[in-house]
Amino acid sequence: MTSPRRPGAQARAVAAAAARAVAAAVATVFALASCTGTGGPLAASGDGPGPSAPVSGRTATAPRSSAPAPSTRLGAPDPRSVTLVFTGDMLVSDELRAQAARYAGGRGFDFEPMLRRMAPIIRAADWAVCHQETAISPDDTLLAGWPSFSAPYQLAEAEKAAGYDACTTASNHTVDHSTAGVRGTLDTFDRFGIRHVGSARTEAESRELTIYRVRGLRIGHLSYTYGVNGGVMPTPWAVNIIDPARIRADAHRIRQAGAQFVMVSLHFGTEQDQTPSPYQRRVVAAVLAAPDVDLVIGHHAHVVQPIQRWRDGRWVIYGLGNFLAQQTVHPPKLTPPHRDGVIVRVTIAPGPLGRYTVQQVGYIPTYVDAPRDVIQFAPPFSRARTVAALTALGAPVVDDTPR
Repeated sequence: MTSPRRPGAQARAVAAAAARAVAAAVATVFALASCTGTGGPLAASGDGPGPSAPVSGRTATAPRSSAPAPSTRLGAPDPRSVTLVFTGDMLVSDELRAQAARYAGGRGFDFEPMLRRMAPIIRAADWAVCHQETAISPDDTLLAGWPSFSAPYQLAEAEKAAGYDACTTASNHTVDHSTAGVRGTLDTFDRFGIRHVGSARTEAESRELTIYRVRGLRIGHLSYTYGVNGGVMPTPWAVNIIDPARIRADAHRIRQAGAQFVMVSLHFGTEQDQTPSPYQRRVVAAVLAAPDVDLVIGHHAHVVQPIQRWRDGRWVIYGLGNFLAQQTVHPPKLTPPHRDGVIVRVTIAPGPLGRYTVQQVGYIPTYVDAPRDVIQFAPPFSRARTVAALTALGAPVVDDTPR
């Protein structure tokens, strides 16, 4: 499916001094409750293919090591360039939903104050994508937090107001409320004009291709999850499951359908671990064996993970952390890494042979300030932790934080 994109504003250039290299190692991961529950058997359920996530295919070009420190943007942008913005998990717990009710003053739920500070950055992109990890209720019935999430429809309303154009929906919580939850989520996104990819209401919809038309450029988007928390799939096509052979075939199919740039979103990894797992690395290598894939974007760990550039110029964003979430905090660790997130801004433009490729990857560290649950620019301790994680594999990323 394709749809016209409104004329987007070009992301403003950020005049920033070169950020200092962060020498500290990635912060020690705390044993915290996550969206799969405190100490439950699924706490690290993303770290392993299992029967529903086979890994196959030849090995892709090995990643390269490059400058370990972030850099500043240089030169004027290509007038044909397109800016894409990606953010991490949207995960509405009971506590966060209660805060949204307080912001609404007893009249439903209001998530706009939580997203307000980041909205100008999201709106400035030519195309902005969120990761909707949980189901959304179309009428605010059967709302729930962990372990079977269902968020108020006002979350989608706030996402649209903040500037999101699309959301990925393939996650381990997609089918928490079976086919009704999938249908309600996608119906709500359709209601507010947000494109979606990763789950489907019908078998026919599951075969449709998602192609965004952004300033004349056709961008193909695919989305998959490692599994569904060991639950039963209500239908074989309700949510896309990671299978690299299938992903390569889908990428080729969407390229043949006219996509000029193809990106793949993957919900995978070990929760609370800022280092990509062996499973993540195997999946990424198998997916990038497909020449049709230009960019990989990861979610699920709830903490920020590295960005990596491969020798052939393609990029992998292993994990964007939490964008809007309030997971459990255990004293004395009151500011854990699962409050960290990052806005990643990807600039794509035609390369020497005319094919659109990634020209630059920028980052803006964020932090969820609880209990107000306002997403703010990361304070120094969080920012240092995020930059250390992002650059751990030597990616030449750019600090896009507004000054």
